[in-house]
Amino acid sequence: MTIRSRPGAARRACRSHPVAVSAPDLAACLPMRRHELERLGIQLPALATIALGGLPGPPDWAQRLVTIGVDVVSSGALHDTPDTVAAAVAAAPYRAVKATAPTDPAAVAAAGARIFETAGPVPGGVYRFGPDEAMVVVVDGADPDVEDPNIAARVVVEVARAVPPSALWVVASPGLDRLSVARAEQKLTSLYECAYRARLVFAKEQFTSD
Repeated sequence: MTIRSRPGAARRACRSHPVAVSAPDLAACLPMRRHELERLGIQLPALATIALGGLPGPPDWAQRLVTIGVDVVSSGALHDTPDTVAAAVAAAPYRAVKATAPTDPAAVAAAGARIFETAGPVPGGVYRFGPDEAMVVVVDGADPDVEDPNIAARVVVEVARAVPPSALWVVASPGLDRLSVARAEQKLTSLYECAYRARLVFAKEQFTSD
């Protein structure tokens, strides 16, 4: 389930096709497979954030993504190699590293990537992040405008009423690589802030219900 958030409207889609919100739409996508991630030693918060596709500039984004607060980091390369992944793992040793369209999947996995962004098969010991994941796309990588995290957070909360927050990814869609580094950082900061605010809503509700 993907959701694109824009001022004044929230559009939803599975496999990037706009559709109306309904339980069948949500059921058509795969919830985050936390048991697989845990077997790989990956612990992620509810409403985990991830940026899909490449990022602008040199492939040295891992530490920058840690600083911004994105939960799954990457090198930012459009097609990861063992070298770009190894550098990302070294820069962010305590975060899960995603490989984007890896050129040599086995070698990239050996370099330390534990999540592959791909529609195809992946080597053993890797989590496949495909287009059928249950995700809330709140940052449009193809749009240079920076999303309002308050609006995006409301969209996330609305969706997480139907799907448990622990089953959803909060996502920036591909296309950020065509923006400036500064604008991509602004949009990724919005991604982080939106997920953080949505988590606060659920934390507050849990606290008041205890």
